[in-house]
Amino acid sequence: MKAGKEKKDFLSDDLFIFWRLHPSEQLGRYWETYLAQHEDLKEDFLEAIEAFDRIRVSGTADQTTATAAKRSLDRRIKMHRQRTSLRIYASLSAAILLIAVITTLFLIGHQPERHEPSTASIGKVMNHPQVELLTGEQTLEIGDHSVLDLSEKKNRALIHDSVSQKEIALPSHQTNRLIVPYGKRSSIVLADGSTVYLNSGTVMEFPSAFPAHSREIRVEGEIFLEVKHQKGKPFIIHTPRSQITVYGTSFNVTSYSDDSRESVVLVSGSVKIRNGQNELMLKPSERAVVEHGTLISSQVNVDDYICWKNGYLKLSKTPLNEVLTRVGRYYNVAFRYPQELNLEQRSCSGKLFLSDNLEDVLRSFSRLTFLTYEQNENTILIKP
Repeated sequence: MKAGKEKKDFLSDDLFIFWRLHPSEQLGRYWETYLAQHEDLKEDFLEAIEAFDRIRVSGTADQTTATAAKRSLDRRIKMHRQRTSLRIYASLSAAILLIAVITTLFLIGHQPERHEPSTASIGKVMNHPQVELLTGEQTLEIGDHSVLDLSEKKNRALIHDSVSQKEIALPSHQTNRLIVPYGKRSSIVLADGSTVYLNSGTVMEFPSAFPAHSREIRVEGEIFLEVKHQKGKPFIIHTPRSQITVYGTSFNVTSYSDDSRESVVLVSGSVKIRNGQNELMLKPSERAVVEHGTLISSQVNVDDYICWKNGYLKLSKTPLNEVLTRVGRYYNVAFRYPQELNLEQRSCSGKLFLSDNLEDVLRSFSRLTFLTYEQNENTILIKP
């Protein structure tokens, strides 16, 4: 295809038609590369997809489109006949491909009624409406994006939000629990001045004040920490799968109970991770993964893993099921999709900005993946 191509030309391209009927990772990469080289055609390309999908949904094939496609291929075959045998073979293959495409379009309009395709689910909707702080026998509701600060006054905590501030008592030698449900975020400044950012679906246990010789917290979910270094007083994080010893640093921990693996991404400083008998020291820009009793590390771009606290997801050939899992937690929604979409085998790249409007995020996801969606309250159906 040449630059300057219009929408009607996409609809008469056999490779485009075949890709829409039989999507694959290889063809997806081809069109990603094509659009990167022809950004001026992106709008026409997306309109062609919508037009083609309308044809499929209506159950009829556009005779004009099919005729144009056949005419285009006939011209290509005629030119290739004058070249080498290899090129003739390629042209014949293209002709066979056109026949298959036209036949498939015909069958779409005449296929018998089929059973509803089986569906799969990603994520779950949580019923906790607010961030909660459990301290002693009290349960306090805290606003979304509020900051809980234990560092300013002994046995006291200040709760800051966008419009107000209040102070509460936290008895010494007491373990507190901060629960951040799906769809919410929060942060806490611990008694030693260390800052913890809590992502959606995270539970953290922490003391009102640390004892003389240790600092320990428990976490399930996802957090980003900026730990204050204190000589002779290590900072230890207990997760469902590991124990992380921190030596003055900033890093990200992801350890959800419904995930099969845990990851630790180090931005600066150093941490030691222990899983059973396995131990690993991480260096900056490294990621450790704990899965099925194994502990391995690799070099990564740390921004891919910590950008959630800045309000966006950075995707780099990220499997679509992982993208939807993260979006579902962030907005407290669940996704359903036909199993034949094979979302775990498909990926996308780009930035997904996590705005306050879920509809904006879903539209962006649709543009990145060429998938459509239908929302019913807190459940979203992903469709081809």
